[in-house]
Amino acid sequence: MKIKWMRHRSLIAAVVAAMSLSAGCASPVLDSAEVSGPVVVAARDGADAVLLAHLYAGVLRTTGIEVQVRDGFVDRNAALAALDTDDATVVPDYTGLLLRHYDPGVAATDAEDVFEALARALPDELTIADYASAQNRAVLAAGADLIATRNISRISDLAGHCTDLNFVLTPEFEAAGGLGALSELGCEPRSVERASAAAAFGATSDVDTVAGLTTLAPVLAESSGSGVVTVPDAPDRAPMEEASSDMESPVFVAQNVVPVFRKAVFGELQLDALRVIAGELTTSDLTDMITRVATGEDAAAVADDWLAEHT
Repeated sequence: MKIKWMRHRSLIAAVVAAMSLSAGCASPVLDSAEVSGPVVVAARDGADAVLLAHLYAGVLRTTGIEVQVRDGFVDRNAALAALDTDDATVVPDYTGLLLRHYDPGVAATDAEDVFEALARALPDELTIADYASAQNRAVLAAGADLIATRNISRISDLAGHCTDLNFVLTPEFEAAGGLGALSELGCEPRSVERASAAAAFGATSDVDTVAGLTTLAPVLAESSGSGVVTVPDAPDRAPMEEASSDMESPVFVAQNVVPVFRKAVFGELQLDALRVIAGELTTSDLTDMITRVATGEDAAAVADDWLAEHT
């Protein structure tokens, strides 16, 4: 099995060890454990959530344990509540949205900062594994002419231009915190409309219009040669890179795929299996799988295809 991105185990261990020492007990995350009973992976509504549930369920099954996917959770709150009641063992989700759920006052946007803050914010009975490069982060798209004529090289350059621009936003962009982040930036658009991803992307044909999407929007994967480009954000710092005071943080909060699960459930075999997703799953992979499901393919079968190639 190939693992390209395995880099957070020491970080989780450090965070949890510090928390455990303060509580006077050993870390339950890295202790070996015998899995008893079926593991339940919760899937909230949405093609991406269902796919992620089947991906994590499938990779855990490679360790020889019984795993079920339970769908029907209407939203994030319902899925996470199932962890509290022991009706679910694992909930795959996105780092930034999970952080907003558990500690909405944290202003971190960088992928590493969000991950570290989330590890600290979780209730005592829960923990997380490594995050994947795959994410569903807010992103802005606009015509290349608009970007060039207004000399915009990064999202942070937009603040002084927003009053002359119309923004067409998807629900996913707003859910990922995109509109709030623009407000914090001081970006006050001339107008704001809501639309589907396809309609928002199409609106960029207007020279004064910017689309607010997320990185999993299939229309972005099909945009080559369209004359529409995404506006770069400040990059996340490299894994385990020390933050510095002169380092620019991204405007949009990181939304990397990560599993939340109950402590003391998994042993090293299962923890290693979870790291396969972190090491292999990319945004492009997840976008491709969402597109396949949208055209009628079974989510479990699509996830199994990916796992067969990467495990």
